[in-house]
Amino acid sequence: MSIKQRVSFILNEINQLPRRVTIPTGVGLLLLVVYVLAFVVEKPVQFSYAGDTCIRQLALFPDINQPTNDAGFRVETRDTWRIGKLAVLSPTTCFEATKAPAPGVSKVSVAPFGGIIARKTFSLRIAPPPVASIKHLTKPVPTGKPLDIPLSHQDTVFDYRLEVDDKSTTCAAKASAQRCNIAALGLKQGEQYRVRLVRQFEKKTIATVATKKITTLTATAVTGSSVTEGQTVYDKPKSFTVEFDKPIVKASFSLEKIEGTTRTPVATTATVEGKTATVAFTDELARSATYALSIDKLEAHDGSTLESPYKAIFSVSGGPKVTGVNVGSTGLPFTKTIVVTFDQALSDTQDITKFVGLKGIGASIAKKDNQLFISYANVPKCTDFSITLAKGIESRYGITQNDPWSFTARTICYSITTIGYSAGGRPITAYLFGSGARTVLYTGSIHGNEISAKRLMEAWINELEANARSIPADKQIVIIPAINPDGVAANRRNNNNNVDLNRNFDTADWQKDITTPSNQPLENGGGTTPMSEPETRALAAFTSQLRPRLALSYHSIAGYAIANEAGDSSSLAATYAQITGYRNMTGNGGAFDYSTSGTYDDWIAQKLGLPSILIELASSTNSEFSRNKAALWAMARS
Repeated sequence: MSIKQRVSFILNEINQLPRRVTIPTGVGLLLLVVYVLAFVVEKPVQFSYAGDTCIRQLALFPDINQPTNDAGFRVETRDTWRIGKLAVLSPTTCFEATKAPAPGVSKVSVAPFGGIIARKTFSLRIAPPPVASIKHLTKPVPTGKPLDIPLSHQDTVFDYRLEVDDKSTTCAAKASAQRCNIAALGLKQGEQYRVRLVRQFEKKTIATVATKKITTLTATAVTGSSVTEGQTVYDKPKSFTVEFDKPIVKASFSLEKIEGTTRTPVATTATVEGKTATVAFTDELARSATYALSIDKLEAHDGSTLESPYKAIFSVSGGPKVTGVNVGSTGLPFTKTIVVTFDQALSDTQDITKFVGLKGIGASIAKKDNQLFISYANVPKCTDFSITLAKGIESRYGITQNDPWSFTARTICYSITTIGYSAGGRPITAYLFGSGARTVLYTGSIHGNEISAKRLMEAWINELEANARSIPADKQIVIIPAINPDGVAANRRNNNNNVDLNRNFDTADWQKDITTPSNQPLENGGGTTPMSEPETRALAAFTSQLRPRLALSYHSIAGYAIANEAGDSSSLAATYAQITGYRNMTGNGGAFDYSTSGTYDDWIAQKLGLPSILIELASSTNSEFSRNKAALWAMARS
């Protein structure tokens, strides 16, 4: 028998009963049916990921209803009718997940005070959560724009995060997609990454819903700019342009004037066309000032940005400024063109001669681009002169120089003479300073391998040239850096004839065969005859001509000062030793542990009767100029 037949049978049986019985029975049955329909029969509810999950369901006194089981959902009523503060009736019941919903059916029950009377049971049918798709991420993605990941349908129940390595970023629901803030990951442009989209509930990860290896867009690069880092701007620009390697959609620039720690914005307008951005400003940039041009924001057509912020700190020039001169302040030749270089091109129309002052020399003046040419000829030895530039010189852009400039110099203060030639044909050169009647003669490297002596003489020449005005008026200073140029060239003690030149002078003890410093015999080491060598004869003749008040000959490496004991040489040697810290070995026959004969200093004493000092430097290579400087000057003033 079917249910319908059973119900018909029951109704027929009831109809057979008397009225006093059927009415109460009918009312009871009706109430039973209403109760069953209202509380016993489960109410089906389709769970929604896209929004609120609600059904139309009357609830009496909804505030007293409480859940009777923990199914992972919160039940609340809406649109409640109230009398005063008393909730009387609610037509809508909604469900909010308190735990991550799982696909299937979840039964949620509520009853007054959580009891068993008037219990309502809802059957929530939960479909699988939305499916994410990142298959579309086949092209490089920008690192500065949000990344949209489509879902099969909208989801406002779960949260989503995008993860790369140990970093993650939030995603927000946007229609049927999740928009992820990829910029927060700090990904580098032009790199590959494996990203994961994870589903979360109450900040706990439920599942990884998608993974994909992506490539980020290559960064936009600046390929050129009309103003660059450290540049000095010489003209009067009204705008700057910056070139990029990609078409630009938008760019934001700032221009600031820098004064110490203060930065003052300059009003600008920026326009973009293709790969070029132009920054224009109406006010003229201040001269002799510093500015910073920055790109604050930039987006290329493909969505990429700059790899790093772009900033160019540059300066705006004042008027033309001298940056260099092609000569030093001393030792200038007697004929020369002095080139004064400016930091910018000079005016093509201004008469520069009105601003150039010359003292001590006459010269012709010319200019080209950023250089001024001052040419003089046949100026006497040791002539002091000066060049001054008055303020008012203009640049090619009409910007005026406001700071005067001056330069002082002096022509060469020595003359050069060749006193003879070596056995190998090399000239033996002497440098002559001053014009006094009393000469002090300095010689070096009579032994070619004693290079420190030559270097000391060259340093002494430079010292005298720089301080020529300090040479005593009664003195002539003569310097021969290398008596033995062949030996210097070959780093050899003796000359090209293998003669020790300091054993070849015509002295009472001259010997043909000598002993070397290593106590080895050297046949003909003193020459075949006294004064047999051209170097010896040249030095002897020149010394005889000068008849110096004092001669100093420099050697190495004993650290001695030894007088030839003629005239006041002994006291002068003692002074030299005291100033330098060398040992005074005057009169000490044991100064050298090998025999000596035919020396230059003995020749001066025996033939000329003049004082001389032999100086043994303490180094074979170092000039020891700082150690000897005061003593050199002391001898020059003696």
